[in-house]
Amino acid sequence: MMIASLRGSFRRRALRPLAWVAAVLLIGGCSGMQLAYNTADFFIENYADDYLRLDSAQIQRWSPTLEAALARHRQEELPYLAAFFDSAQNDARKGFTRADVACLLDQFEVIYRRHFTLAAATAAPLLADLDKAQIAALERKFREEAREDAEDAALPATVQVDKRAKRYTKSLKWWIGDLSDRQRGIVREVVAELPDTAGWYRYRDRKRRELIDLLRRGASSERIERFLEAWLVDYTDMPADVSRGRGQLRQTMTDLLVRLDASLSAAQRRQLIDRLTGLRRDFMRLQHQSRMAPVGC
Repeated sequence: MMIASLRGSFRRRALRPLAWVAAVLLIGGCSGMQLAYNTADFFIENYADDYLRLDSAQIQRWSPTLEAALARHRQEELPYLAAFFDSAQNDARKGFTRADVACLLDQFEVIYRRHFTLAAATAAPLLADLDKAQIAALERKFREEAREDAEDAALPATVQVDKRAKRYTKSLKWWIGDLSDRQRGIVREVVAELPDTAGWYRYRDRKRRELIDLLRRGASSERIERFLEAWLVDYTDMPADVSRGRGQLRQTMTDLLVRLDASLSAAQRRQLIDRLTGLRRDFMRLQHQSRMAPVGC
């Protein structure tokens, strides 16, 4: 989804072991979405196997949990996604205001929390089933990613802005087509105001080390699930600077969408409406009994 993909530039790689769940549970912004959704179990199992080097017995034990999660997602979460894209396509038709974007961000926050609550419950049994060698391998991956994060944070500010602007422009192209020079300038100006990622990197590294410690101590699935929810859903011990960054990110996303909306050509608006309407239609069709969740704003 548009906001999810942009926000993901700041939150990317938050918890790689959950990526194989979140990749499907936070679907959005891809052609062939229905095919991806309907083959989710195959995709997730293979991703988990590749990332965690699972054995066949572990996959077999985890498969019922995954299947139940996807069934629950289809029944309980698709209505929220359908409602989100319904709101977005209505806003795109008339033009986004700051109030519209605030409502969409509120909806997205609800979707995020619901999805990662489900993702935590789905991932916890598998993480609890890892053996010592798999835990050690996971720790090595976390360390490699922490080094990459440190290298990224050490880049000159102008280089970081260039990288972010390139990612955002690529994402936006799927939604509205080729960007004009003016629009590229808007993207660069706005992403230059994004919060610094160093604090987020430090926080994520600490939480990943805490997760490894839990796994090494043989924590139960229930304990791991509570840890993941506290970290990813409730933000119980998020540092003040990272929390402020979340608020700043929200303001930045609002500025970007409102400013871009005012610059859209007729063809770009048509493409955006078509994308959003198509995703709303897809999320309605994927349900056994089509409905949209109520919107609180």
